[in-house]
Amino acid sequence: MLSGTAFSQRQAQLIDAVSGEPVPFSKVIPTPGAPFLADIDGFFTIPEGATEILFKAQGYYDSTFAVADIGNQVILRAEASDLEEVTILPGVNPAERIMELAIANRKKNHPMGDESFTYTSYSKFVFTMDQEALAKIPENTTDSNLLDLRQFFNAQHLFMLESTTQKYFEPPYREKEVITAYKVSGFSDPAFSTFSNELQSFNFYENQFNILGKTYINPLAFGSIRRYLFILEDQTVVNGDTTFTIRFQPRKDKNFDGMKGWLYINSNGYALEKVIAQPAEKSESIDPKIIQEYALIDGKRWFPVKLSTEAIFPGLRLDEKLENSYLVGKGSTYIENVVIGADLSKQRFNAVTVQTAEDANEKDSTHWDAERKFELTDKEERTYVMVDSISKVYKLDQRLASLGSLAEGKIPLGYVQLDLLRLIDYRAYEGYRFGLGLENSKKLMKRVTVGGYFGYGTRDKDWKYGGYAKWMVFPKQFIQLQASFQEDLVERGGYNFLSAERGLALNSISRHLYISNMEKQRKAEVALSAYVTPRIKVLASANYQRIGLTQGYEYHPESGSTLSPDRTFDVAETSLEAIWTIREKVMYLGTKRVSKGSMFPRISVKATKGVSGIEASVLDYLRVNIDIQQDIPVRAVGKFSYLISAGQTTGNVPLFLHQMSLGTGGNWNLSVINSFETMKPSAFYNKEQVAVFTRFMFKPIKTGKKWTSPQFGLHHAMGTGSFDRKEEHQIMHVSETGSSALEQLPFYSMDKGYYEVGIIADKLIILNTSGFGLGLFYNYGAYSVPQFEKNLTVKFSLSFVI
Repeated sequence: MLSGTAFSQRQAQLIDAVSGEPVPFSKVIPTPGAPFLADIDGFFTIPEGATEILFKAQGYYDSTFAVADIGNQVILRAEASDLEEVTILPGVNPAERIMELAIANRKKNHPMGDESFTYTSYSKFVFTMDQEALAKIPENTTDSNLLDLRQFFNAQHLFMLESTTQKYFEPPYREKEVITAYKVSGFSDPAFSTFSNELQSFNFYENQFNILGKTYINPLAFGSIRRYLFILEDQTVVNGDTTFTIRFQPRKDKNFDGMKGWLYINSNGYALEKVIAQPAEKSESIDPKIIQEYALIDGKRWFPVKLSTEAIFPGLRLDEKLENSYLVGKGSTYIENVVIGADLSKQRFNAVTVQTAEDANEKDSTHWDAERKFELTDKEERTYVMVDSISKVYKLDQRLASLGSLAEGKIPLGYVQLDLLRLIDYRAYEGYRFGLGLENSKKLMKRVTVGGYFGYGTRDKDWKYGGYAKWMVFPKQFIQLQASFQEDLVERGGYNFLSAERGLALNSISRHLYISNMEKQRKAEVALSAYVTPRIKVLASANYQRIGLTQGYEYHPESGSTLSPDRTFDVAETSLEAIWTIREKVMYLGTKRVSKGSMFPRISVKATKGVSGIEASVLDYLRVNIDIQQDIPVRAVGKFSYLISAGQTTGNVPLFLHQMSLGTGGNWNLSVINSFETMKPSAFYNKEQVAVFTRFMFKPIKTGKKWTSPQFGLHHAMGTGSFDRKEEHQIMHVSETGSSALEQLPFYSMDKGYYEVGIIADKLIILNTSGFGLGLFYNYGAYSVPQFEKNLTVKFSLSFVI
């Protein structure tokens, strides 16, 4: 039954004979009468006076029905759905001419073009078993698993959610979407509220189209004529305008992430009217398909009004004996109340592009009855009831929170959680570090976190420990107060940003392997952090430290006391740091901040002032560090990334407060991005330095084999810096005869400039989700040596494969 705007009695719906799912965009040819196309849900209006209708749909047998025999539904039977090979004969391809016009008009027809708009939307998503596989279960089966599957999935779905939104857009790029309501079977977490909206891109006009988080080159992108093969399959004239049905697929021997399907181009503006698309290459893990339908709003602009997504998960097979017994996700979004050229002068825009309304999870049936396009079926109603009851018994919301903790490197254990990063680590200075870290979970306290850790190094044979407390004072403003104490180590010349997110990043874990020089540090610190704007995070801190130098290193300044390993000294610091991601898009989901990323630079700045005379502190200095980092995708080619890192230390201080050049040569021979791959660790120190790291990774080569997908890349790094009075930094040297004497600590500075270049061949071997490869790097310039081969460094590369 249809709710709200009920369809006319002269309407019917085209459905698949096996699955019962709607068949979109079928060509409806009445006799007598003019042809037209059914909509995304398979609905069409039966023309008055028609005696019979021929239906022609992509992937289905042509079917003719007498109007007198047509009820509420028309059943179509599918034929082989794979796209056959096509041979193009010499001459003009009419589809390419139409596509050239569509591409030329892409900017004009883009929904997010030069006019503002608003709209409301309703979305529904279900997760269930493939209906065709369910229909294949024999009626007389005695297999208990098949009987259970049929009983369960005939009665309900596995999961279901609904949401409603209000969207605002003002050119050129300001947008905001408010999740006005959401309803999720078994869960209340607002993280689910955006699920339906993230399944696919809102429109089909971007150069790269997103399906389930993966981007594909759009057949409407500039240059697509040479990448895609286009075939004109049909033309339908409706009200004087022609809809061209064009099949598309990647050309042979083209190595890019492409799609296949059908574009429906309307001659009115050569705008996209409908589209059916899916990845050109099937995946063993997920097989998605998207459908979009557009309408001409107020005669001004073609605008998406219905979106559909289907995702088959071949890896989630429910019964090995039943063919295609996969789990399937199906989602639909209906867009209404579109206002082109809306007055948004009173609407506030900022980095928050998606936000969940405070009462979004509290809307009653009145709201949902008004917003739903169709009444819920008995199966859908039962899904809510059953999954909600299961959720209460098994506490699914708490289990979901546990998964969130695991993504942050924490294992929940009831009222406490275990810190995975504290279990085992390796640094060249410490050797293997074994330890344990515990903190309370949100099950015990939602806004306060109290934790501690300890660890032991097998090489330095020393214990480390620490504790901390964090209080989210104002969760909606993300204002947090924290205090900590630790008896641990600090890298000589290293630096870090406290405001950066801590997690299981492969690059930071690999970087630890090359930390070879460290000092002992006892530190007490207090810090206050907040997002002063949705894009800028600021942290102010103050600490007091007691430092013990190690490895025989001594500091002998021209004036002042000598600092040596046989006695500790104190340092008092204040620090201010900020991280700004330019044009970052952010989602506020309840009290959670989720970044949607940015194509613009991320700038991190930290200034630290050391003050003498506070208690027993002895050093005065100013230490400033700036990082500018960006990833730039290059359509159909790869990704260019860079890091510009600059630092300066002013004042007479020991080496651990100067600037170390980040070298990762030798030792483990593991490639680390944004580092000097040929430089030995702790070989270069500077009072001021600038380093530029660049890397271009080409798209992986598709080999058709699971175990290899080579991805080549180019690397370049260069740096410059300076260091005066190196003689102040000394080390106790013990000769073979047992005598000892102080010598200048052997290290370089980048006065003459350090340069290196390299080539990477990643993913030569793929095992599950890990890719293994090789890199070859060459040091050139003033710090290279005459022997060519000694400037070469061969390294292994390691990456995650999704």
